[in-house]
Amino acid sequence: MNIYACSDIHGQYRLFKKMLKDIRFSDDDLLYILGDIIDRGPESIPMLQDIMQRDNVMCLLGNHEFMMYTNYRYPEKDNSWLYSANGGTVTRADFEKLSTAEQEKILNFIGNMALQIDLTVESEHFLLSHSDFIADKNSVLFKDVSYHVATGTVWNSPWRAWEHVPKKKYKTDNRIHVIGHVPVQYLDENPSPCEAFVDLKNNIVNIDLGCAGIGKRKFAPGLGLCCMNLTVFAKEKSSTAFTYYY
Repeated sequence: MNIYACSDIHGQYRLFKKMLKDIRFSDDDLLYILGDIIDRGPESIPMLQDIMQRDNVMCLLGNHEFMMYTNYRYPEKDNSWLYSANGGTVTRADFEKLSTAEQEKILNFIGNMALQIDLTVESEHFLLSHSDFIADKNSVLFKDVSYHVATGTVWNSPWRAWEHVPKKKYKTDNRIHVIGHVPVQYLDENPSPCEAFVDLKNNIVNIDLGCAGIGKRKFAPGLGLCCMNLTVFAKEKSSTAFTYYY
């Protein structure tokens, strides 16, 4: 049995299937997706529907699922999902071709996603989230917190000046935080724009390899999907825990 994590797939269903085939993902394995399954890429809805059928794939809420959910469940709130930069119009077009019953299944699936998941693998303690986290808590569901708390958890980042959370918060938590949200290509301190960013001094591993930029703009090399084998990382803390798909 292996436990995996990936993040920020952004509709790149082809890469997702390539990853599952390559790691020989079986019914005995577990995969955690750290949010942003949807938007910008071409196949958000088919990928969501695939994932919804898999009992051993656990999805966490990302800011893009949060924006989609807000659009349909809280239309009175200010929301940026359909701004061109966020790529929600592609997802909405496919979503609204579905039956009402299927739309409800997808929205309920999003509404029941976790905000953060606490787990121990091979005696190593991890906290998985899209980006920020609720301190002094273990696993937390989106539906169990306020809209305001969920907003901060999916948007705040150590690498955003306007929605900033200090790295000290992760460091003092004493769990290894596996996150995404901001592509590694944007991190000035990252030694390689083509690999996951591992900062164990601050208990942070960023596995967003920039799928959001595929087919949109060539802002950096190495745009793709990162798969982290948490089982291997817990044992070795090495680059062998990461595989990349382009």
